[in-house]
Amino acid sequence: MSNVVKFPYSASHRVHSKKPRRSKNGTPEARAAKVATLETAPADIVSISRVRAEAYSEVDRRKLRGSPLRDCIAAVSFGATVVGKMHTAGLKGEPLAAVQSDIRNEWLQTLDRAFGALATISVGLTQAVQTLKALQSETSDFPVNLPAPDLGQPVLNLATEHDQ
Repeated sequence: MSNVVKFPYSASHRVHSKKPRRSKNGTPEARAAKVATLETAPADIVSISRVRAEAYSEVDRRKLRGSPLRDCIAAVSFGATVVGKMHTAGLKGEPLAAVQSDIRNEWLQTLDRAFGALATISVGLTQAVQTLKALQSETSDFPVNLPAPDLGQPVLNLATEHDQ
């Protein structure tokens, strides 16, 4: 039979603690040398069209499905919250003059931002409606690209019969 002896932790800890520290980014001297080579290297001339193509390829495709009007929704929501607070104060019979002036100023700024956001949203919605109406008035000879491959012309016929 063989005897199995456990290696003492104190011995292994001592051995490992004697090792020099290692950085995943290299030693300070190596980092300084790398920065020095980057500073002295001449600039590359790059074609803008290639850079533009690379930028388009690196676009986050998830953001392409977004709406430019979504950024305005938060401001409108905060404005609606202020209107709700004012309405609640009116229902409770509390005069708005009793609200601190700095809070009233903050409410006014929030309502101004909400009003600007609503203007942006209304312009965007108006442009979208005009675009869709312009497309609706055109007749297209091109086939319709449907998201489901098994839906075809019979479904389109039903849609046009329903519209009439």
